[in-house]
Amino acid sequence: MSKKFVNSPNDVVDDTLYGLVLTNCGLKFHPEINRVILRSDIEEYSKSKVALIAGGGSGHEPYAAGYVGEGMLTAAVAGNLFASPPSHYVLSALNATKSSSGAILIVINYTGDRLHFGLAAERFSGNVKVLTIGDDVAIENPSNRVGRRGLAGAVLAIKIAGAMAEQGKSQDEIYNLTKFVADNVATLGVSLYPCNLPGKRRESHLKEDQIEIGMGIHGEPGKEKAQYTNAAKIVNDVLETLKRKCGLQVGDQLIVMINELGSVCPIEMSIVSGEVVLWFKTQNMVIKRLYRGPYMTSIDAHGISITVLRSNDELLTYLDYPTKASGWIPAININQFQSASKPKASSNNINIAELRPVGGIGDSDLISKILSNLGKAMVDSEEKLNNLDGAAGDGDCGSTFVTASKSLEKARSVLNISHPQTLLQQIALIFEQAVGGTCGALYALMLSSAASCFEKEVKFENVAEAFKKATYAVQKYGGAKPGDRTMVDSLDAAVKALSSYTSSKCQWSKVAQVVEDAAEKTIHQTATVGRASYTSKDAQTLPDAGATAIAIWIRVIADTIESHSNL
Repeated sequence: MSKKFVNSPNDVVDDTLYGLVLTNCGLKFHPEINRVILRSDIEEYSKSKVALIAGGGSGHEPYAAGYVGEGMLTAAVAGNLFASPPSHYVLSALNATKSSSGAILIVINYTGDRLHFGLAAERFSGNVKVLTIGDDVAIENPSNRVGRRGLAGAVLAIKIAGAMAEQGKSQDEIYNLTKFVADNVATLGVSLYPCNLPGKRRESHLKEDQIEIGMGIHGEPGKEKAQYTNAAKIVNDVLETLKRKCGLQVGDQLIVMINELGSVCPIEMSIVSGEVVLWFKTQNMVIKRLYRGPYMTSIDAHGISITVLRSNDELLTYLDYPTKASGWIPAININQFQSASKPKASSNNINIAELRPVGGIGDSDLISKILSNLGKAMVDSEEKLNNLDGAAGDGDCGSTFVTASKSLEKARSVLNISHPQTLLQQIALIFEQAVGGTCGALYALMLSSAASCFEKEVKFENVAEAFKKATYAVQKYGGAKPGDRTMVDSLDAAVKALSSYTSSKCQWSKVAQVVEDAAEKTIHQTATVGRASYTSKDAQTLPDAGATAIAIWIRVIADTIESHSNL
């Protein structure tokens, strides 16, 4: 069952509306029907202004109740999740907002909504017009009788109609301009995953490498399934379809809405937004207003829709008109001065190839083998380390070392394997610059400190001292001590094991075993520093990933040294 912050799947709609009204002083419930949300100043408003009412099945929040308020809707009617509200709810909204100036029902084009809103209009004794909006262009040849599905373009129509109503425009004026918008607005959506209803099992008819172009806001099938590629390709495909459907041309001035369908994170939305703006720039079309955010969702669907509407001064005036509706997100300002080409990545990174060879000379053949084996071990250990890290952290420890492995391989031709001091400095820079994050910083500290031990010569005593200095640096700047359930536990074990040997007597396999035992013992320790320290003791049931990683590297070094010595 999908987990959500709800009290009960049966109470989702009522609890949602209660939360909305409780946190918005501009709203109130209909006195008899809590599925009808009204402006709190409805009595004064209805004396002279046109009533605007929209609604439909719940699950598309903030549509429609989130758009009730000064400058937008007069009332909203909510049905159950993905189910049209009964006609008597709509009729109650009409009666509660009855005005001598008339009313307009704004209906997104779905059969149930058309029927129930239409029935209410027929039963209403006052002056009411019904405007149906169908802006979905996913279906190539929709039936003339059924028409296109209603999507996020309806929100632009509501904003424009609401501004006109607030200014006292007549019913005909509002209806005519809003119908113009309805006739010219176009929307196309794309989803990576469909929505999951509260209390239901997570299900998807899409394969992991598939997306669906034009999936409906109720999870219904769209235009086609396509291969997942990347944000740029997906945005291009959606906009090319909109361009063809709308006949967009060079020089067109447009209103664009990027609608988030429920679970697309800010990182993704920023990337998508950049690709959308870039596409229009390269097409020599002008975005006059760009709207981005959750305007009409599909519970928690992982998808977006893009809406386009040709702009004119009248539409912009009404779109810019202030509103107190909590669900409306104003337009964002586009950087008109940024070129249509993405800037090249730049940095102040030090070129590791420029580091001058310094220090004692080591066994380049052995060092080369160690590097190769370490790189392979990093890749082979990815899943294991990720699983360990995921138990009490963010689950990326193994992936971080794969990044390091790839960066090391890429830099292999310029690594100075004859001079360990220079080599360690180079690898430290790779961890600092290519890996980054806490892991990158800790390994950069560790390796930089170790490098200084090989300034004059490369002997076993230098290696032992390098481990000691590396461990001290990690403790000094990272704050961890032995027993804190971190990489320091393994490093400290290595230092103690190495201190008991001289060059001629060192048994590297035993050193590796001591370190592996220390890493395993972290199961019984409680994290007091690092990300794991924020988790409960119950989550710390596996060996620490950082300590395990050190044990893996030392085992690789030990096996390589002993294998090399036996040649």
